[in-house]
Amino acid sequence: MMLLDTADLNSQAAGWVEKMSRPMLDSQDAAEFDRWIAQDPLHLETYARLVSVWQSDGLVKALESGLPSNDNEHIETSATGDAEPDAMAVFARFARLAVVALALFLPLAILTQGALSPTAEYAAPRGEDRIVDLADGSRLHLSGGTRLAVRITPWSRTVTIAHGQAYFDVAHERLRGFTVDIGDASVSVLGTAFDVNLRNDGEREVRVFRGLVNVAAGNGEWRVPAGAGVAIAGSRVRTLDDVEGAQPGWIDGWFDAQDTPLDHLVEQVNRSTDRPIMLADPGLGALRISGRFQLDRPREVLDTLALIYGLRWEDTGEQLLVSRS
Repeated sequence: MMLLDTADLNSQAAGWVEKMSRPMLDSQDAAEFDRWIAQDPLHLETYARLVSVWQSDGLVKALESGLPSNDNEHIETSATGDAEPDAMAVFARFARLAVVALALFLPLAILTQGALSPTAEYAAPRGEDRIVDLADGSRLHLSGGTRLAVRITPWSRTVTIAHGQAYFDVAHERLRGFTVDIGDASVSVLGTAFDVNLRNDGEREVRVFRGLVNVAAGNGEWRVPAGAGVAIAGSRVRTLDDVEGAQPGWIDGWFDAQDTPLDHLVEQVNRSTDRPIMLADPGLGALRISGRFQLDRPREVLDTLALIYGLRWEDTGEQLLVSRS
């Protein structure tokens, strides 16, 4: 590739620092950034240096003290008459300031391959939850049978869920976003709390309990606020209106059903027990149920279902088999 001069490289890196510090980053920008950062080791080093400047107290003081007057010329007036900074002028101003600041700050040590965090894999066995505290201060609560991988680099935080369900309490950072890959969809945030459920039928559910998340799936993107959720199945996206409380009920060991398919309850109970519930007739999974069920007491759950919905169940030794009466 053609080598960029220092000013051009600093300008490009400064633009990426600004983009990556936004509350939401779309998937196209994220992919473009990954390509740019991998093109040349100098891209990584320069970006890391500017991140250090961006997060430093010195930059804040420099911005508070003001820039020379010729750096404040690019101002556009909105339709309402309010002055708004031109985006390119902000990028250019930051790049110039960053170049000056780099001369004032000690440079970062060159990042070697060993300094980049490798991918870490975590799993929770069936019947047991697991809490994982990440180095950035984020906390992950995995339900039984969940498997996921985490990779944290100087510029990104990424989780890939292979199976199961996890609740994310994400530590807020001004720069690094936090992305959860759930197959052909992704959830992106800076700092918030949300639940991701990969159901056995392929549907992915995202419920937000604090803050705001960006869900990208197919050709669309949805911003989901606290108290709301979305379910994704192929190209179909539907809203969820069962998001209540400060965290998902399964963390406290409960499942609240409101005209919910039976197979949703069965799947959730099976994550909390080592002897799974099985439906003798798969069509039973569509039965709509309501009530509050304790996940770690499958026999009590089945007794309640048998009483209210006319079902019966038996312990075969390997599973709890449910059938119609």
